[in-house]
Amino acid sequence: MDKISKETGETGWKTSAFAAILMVAIVGMSFGLGVPLLSMNLELMTGSGLAIGINVLSAALSTVAVAPFAPKILARFPVRPLLIFCLLLAAFSFVFYRLFENVGLWLIMRFVSGLAITVLFIASETWISQLTPEHLRARMLSVYSVALAAGFGLGGLLVAWLGIAGWVPFLAGALICALGVLPLLLPGPQLLPPDLDETSPRVILSYFGKAPRIMLAGLAFGAIETAATHFSPIWALRAGMEQADAIRLIAVGAVGVIALQFPIGWLGDKMDRHKLLLICGLATLVAPLAMWMTIGISTLAVYSIFFVYVGMGEGIYILALVLIGQKFSKKEMAAATAALILMYGLGSMVS
Repeated sequence: MDKISKETGETGWKTSAFAAILMVAIVGMSFGLGVPLLSMNLELMTGSGLAIGINVLSAALSTVAVAPFAPKILARFPVRPLLIFCLLLAAFSFVFYRLFENVGLWLIMRFVSGLAITVLFIASETWISQLTPEHLRARMLSVYSVALAAGFGLGGLLVAWLGIAGWVPFLAGALICALGVLPLLLPGPQLLPPDLDETSPRVILSYFGKAPRIMLAGLAFGAIETAATHFSPIWALRAGMEQADAIRLIAVGAVGVIALQFPIGWLGDKMDRHKLLLICGLATLVAPLAMWMTIGISTLAVYSIFFVYVGMGEGIYILALVLIGQKFSKKEMAAATAALILMYGLGSMVS
């Protein structure tokens, strides 16, 4: 029996896993509100798509910048206080954006808050992987994925209801981030920190050689998610799709994530995970070509293909996390997850 099991018993891990997943769902809600809120306000402030693109790039750069150092941070600070700090910094960023309507300052704050959010995701994903028994890991991480997607979708609905003007949507974003602290007050086991001598950036980079297929999965997911979230509606518009239909692609993708993660998670606990990863990868390669062939012919066909594209793309990342838990020890998981998220950030930049 491992250290976590000894300290918590059979049900103790479930409380902490629930806390981490609920926190991530709340963070997802702040994302779903914050992404369109910032983009639309930047559009009003500048009238430039370039400003929006640079702002998105700054978030990806923050991921690449902090991921190699995240395991060292996890080795030095207990996970719950660390996550609370990250959440409060994210909450402050919403207030900052409203106080200072300046493109340059927004760029800096997007980078700083991106550092905190990257550490938050590395910590929460490592924590859930450590806590979950091997035979349940794929299903538990699929629950994590669905919670994040559902939160994102709810955030998008909230900003549509609140609008983008004035203090209200920004204060709502800050409040949502602050509410993420509440699940972390539940009792349960802490994350098992990595050894300090295994947390240098050089060690993190060594995981590219130890698990190249897993790391390539992170790169692919970064490109897929960024393309689906930021560029697919624009591509659809330019290809001749009606504006309202193109905007609905985002909702279709979110439904694809929610609908397909449970089947992928179940299969991930029943069959060879490398083969399942390959299937998801092939699906995401074929889907864009199929969309290009059907756009202008059938909107329903485009929606159906995009549903599969985004859902299977999310499956790539979840299976990569599952394979990290399968391949590496609990103390190695933080470093391996940091390497995966570093590749995700690079994929986001090259999408």
